[in-house]
Amino acid sequence: MSSTTRERILDAALALIQQRGFGGTTVTDIEELAGLSPGSGSFYRHFRSKEDVFGEVFERELGRAQQHRQAFERGPVTADPREALTRRLLQQLDYLAQIRPLITLLAREHGRFPELTRKIRGALLDEGIAEEAEHLTRDLPDLPGHEDPHALLAVVVSALTGYHLSREFFGRPPADIDPDRFTAALAALLTTPR
Repeated sequence: MSSTTRERILDAALALIQQRGFGGTTVTDIEELAGLSPGSGSFYRHFRSKEDVFGEVFERELGRAQQHRQAFERGPVTADPREALTRRLLQQLDYLAQIRPLITLLAREHGRFPELTRKIRGALLDEGIAEEAEHLTRDLPDLPGHEDPHALLAVVVSALTGYHLSREFFGRPPADIDPDRFTAALAALLTTPR
């Protein structure tokens, strides 16, 4: 039962902090949303403080993000490299949607918890770029920009993130270009010989 209660507390904290921010969320709010008696102190049987639960929410969401990344398509490309790259870029967009809670937490609270921001930046952005650069170099060796795969991936991540955030903030994709068209166009840019 306690792990179920603990998970409910984490889920409640995540939902409230995304909605109200860390400062606008109280322990009593978390207890109430988690189905505990507000003000009963039930929260403190599982966590020492609101900061403690927030740190654990970040850790849990980071772990989930890393699990999502493990499901990416990998391996040598024997067919059309542009199609393969388009599929991989679509996976990246889906990944950004899957880790939305973590992105929202970072957007709201990065200044309050700089050590968590550094940890997540390292684990998701820096390690993600290094990992993808290794896969692209190995799986798509004829990709233009192969001489600096980390820079190439930084450009790709920036393009995908910008597209994702545009959809999130404005409720629709830029110029109403759907994800299939966007990733196909980006893949075409990346695979066209110079």
